[in-house]
Amino acid sequence: MSGPDNINLSVIIPTKNRPHLLQRAMASVALQNYPNFEVCIADNNTDAEISKQVRATVIDFENRYPQIKWLYIHSNKPYAGGTRNDGITITTGRYIIFLDDDDELLPNSIKLRMDEMNADAGLALLYCAGYSKVYPYPFKMYRYYHYSKQLHQDKLMMMSCSSIMINREIFDSNNLHFDEQLSRMEDYDLCRKVIEKGLKVKSIPLPLVQINLHPETRMSSQHLVSYDFKHRLIDRWGQTAADEIYGYAEGVYVWRKCFGMSNAPYTEMAETLKRDFGKTPNLAFKLKYNLVSFSPKLYLALYHVLISLSQQHKNGKARQF
Repeated sequence: MSGPDNINLSVIIPTKNRPHLLQRAMASVALQNYPNFEVCIADNNTDAEISKQVRATVIDFENRYPQIKWLYIHSNKPYAGGTRNDGITITTGRYIIFLDDDDELLPNSIKLRMDEMNADAGLALLYCAGYSKVYPYPFKMYRYYHYSKQLHQDKLMMMSCSSIMINREIFDSNNLHFDEQLSRMEDYDLCRKVIEKGLKVKSIPLPLVQINLHPETRMSSQHLVSYDFKHRLIDRWGQTAADEIYGYAEGVYVWRKCFGMSNAPYTEMAETLKRDFGKTPNLAFKLKYNLVSFSPKLYLALYHVLISLSQQHKNGKARQF
C-alpha cells in the first residue's frame, strides 16, 4: 500500500473479532499531528468475513488519509504477542508504538512521545500515563506509575502495551521480542526482560492513551479462567511472577463480575483460586468480590479513590530512589 517515504515511526495495531472497535483505534492514529509514519494492522482473525471487513477498513483509511503509510498483514499466530511480532517484522520505523484495537491514542500522543525518544538515543523503552475507561460505567481515571528499576524489578507497574514505545535498534540488538507461547501477560514478560538486561527505561506522566476496559473479548482473553501461561512465566521469573499472576487472576474474577459476565458466588471463586494456585484468597479479595456483587458502581467509585491514593504513594516512593 502507498504512503510517505522516510518512515521514522511504526504504529502496530493487532486486531481480532472487533472490526467496529478497530475503526476507532485507527481514527485516533490517523488524526495525530505527525508526519512520515506508518500504521500496520496485524489481522489475527480466523473468520474470513471479519478479515474481509478489516481489509476494507484499511483501504478506506488509505483513501481518506494518504499521507500515512498503511500496511495490512494477516497473522496466523495463536496469541497477541505473536501477532505483534509479525507486525514488527514487516514495519521499518526506528521507533514502534503498540496500540490494542480497543484502545485509543489521545491528541499529540505520537509527537510528544517521539520528542522524548529522539532526545535520548540510548532509551530502549518509554511508557506514558493514560486514562482508564470502564464501560459501560461513566468512569475514567488517570493512571501513572513513575519508573523505578528497584520497584519495577519484581512488581511491574507499566499499564499496558498501548502505553509502550520501543527503540527497534536496541530491541533487535538484544534479541527482544514478545513470547509467542504466552496467551496473556506477554507485555509483562517483555518489560521484565528489558529491565533484566539493564536497558534504559523512562516514564512520562502525560496521559497520552486511553485504555478501554469492557466485556468484549480481548485478544489476550482466550479462556478467562485458564492459566496455561502461568507455569511458563513462573519458570522464568520465579515467585514474584507467581504473585503477579495470582493478583491478575483475582482481578479477572472481579472484572467479570463488574461486567455482568459471572453470577458465581464468592465461595465458588475462592475454591477455584485455591485449586488453581494452592492459595486461599485473603479478606481483601472477599470484600472486593462481595462489594462488586452488591453494586458494581459503588465498587468502581471506591476503586478509583483507592487507586489514586495508591498511585500517589508509589510515585512518591519511586522518586526517592
